[in-house]
Amino acid sequence: MRFVHTADIHLDSPLRGLEAYPGAPVERLRIATRQAFDRVVNLCLEERVDFLIIAGDLFDTDVRDFQAALAAAAQLRRLDQAEIPVYLILGNHDSVEEATRHVPWPKNVTLFDHRQPETVRHPTLPVALHGMSYPKREVTDNLVPLYPAPVAGCFNIGLLHTNTGGNTQHAPYAPCPVEELVAKGYHYWALGHVHEHAVLHRLPHVIYPGNTQGRHVRETGRKGCLLVTVNDTNGGEIQNLEFRETDVVRWSRVTIPLQPPDDADALLDATRDRLRELIQEADGRLVAARLEYTGRCAVHALLAKDAARQQFTAEIRSLAADFGDDVWIEKVYFRTQSPLDLDAMRGRQDLLGQLLRDVSALVADPNVLSSLPDTADLAAKVGGELQSETEAEETSGTGGDYLKDRDRQVAWLRDAETLLLSHLIAAGDESA
Repeated sequence: MRFVHTADIHLDSPLRGLEAYPGAPVERLRIATRQAFDRVVNLCLEERVDFLIIAGDLFDTDVRDFQAALAAAAQLRRLDQAEIPVYLILGNHDSVEEATRHVPWPKNVTLFDHRQPETVRHPTLPVALHGMSYPKREVTDNLVPLYPAPVAGCFNIGLLHTNTGGNTQHAPYAPCPVEELVAKGYHYWALGHVHEHAVLHRLPHVIYPGNTQGRHVRETGRKGCLLVTVNDTNGGEIQNLEFRETDVVRWSRVTIPLQPPDDADALLDATRDRLRELIQEADGRLVAARLEYTGRCAVHALLAKDAARQQFTAEIRSLAADFGDDVWIEKVYFRTQSPLDLDAMRGRQDLLGQLLRDVSALVADPNVLSSLPDTADLAAKVGGELQSETEAEETSGTGGDYLKDRDRQVAWLRDAETLLLSHLIAAGDESA
């Protein structure tokens, strides 16, 4: 017996603000969740599986324009034509309270009840599936005690949309401990809600497949579903558990470390090499990358200047364009540091040493930082040396990832330090 376990497809997940990103492949990103679900269905057909499990959040939210519903029904109808049953629970994003009750489900789809957990038997195999759909978006009770006892002589599968183990990256919906799932007596728990693939327990198996397509830069790496092969349905012997990639866009957060001698050319060379590696690893998928440059390096003095940062960002995007449609740069961050020995320079008994000591004292004193002007107001006024392109995106709200006030204040103070150092040294402080 073989089945596919998937969850968190989030069809037509809204990718807000993409138009604000330079050169964003908006349409490719918008249709990525649909294409990923197409790949799940293709896998079911190619492998001739016995059934498909969808453990919640097939849809992202209320299906107002009905297009996502029609797209999902069309794909599931392909499985109906191949006589492959589909077992589906609704999660927090597509609960009964939202809109999926209006979806034209094909006859091969079993939608589990939202009032209490129920047991469904496979029409031809000794398989019992136990599940419950969400009645509303926020389900904060532990649902596991309500689930039925396992059916003797069957391979028992529990379908549950849950945050088990208290994953802090996801809302605490239907929380339960892993130990409680293990003790239930089922052979396999098909979980949904957490977007990272994770095998929480074996024998019995308690598994998150992760989502089928990363939707933003916080969902990086391989995304897909699970192809499960069971040898002995009565004994619950799982022969093989295979992760299959379904994503069409591969999100990446990449750190590019720079060395003390590295200048502008070295920065661009390192970028070119890393992008080439990402494209090879993505195996034909679009790479959506956030780049962060770190390390003590010679180019840092330039990067402290707003105009230079913008110029470097433009050159990096242009460099990525040389790879055609294989890569898109989502954002660029410069977190570099001066290659100078600042600790030694702070000990100098001159104006330069005093300046560095004053900046360090400011950074180290939370009371002083809290007395500085609110960064949200200040950010709106900063138009020059202390604000990069990417920081401007964040303070205006289009970037989505807000820096904490203290982090931004420290970053600006360090930028000011670097600018002053470069001006003083350029003015003739040869001993630096």
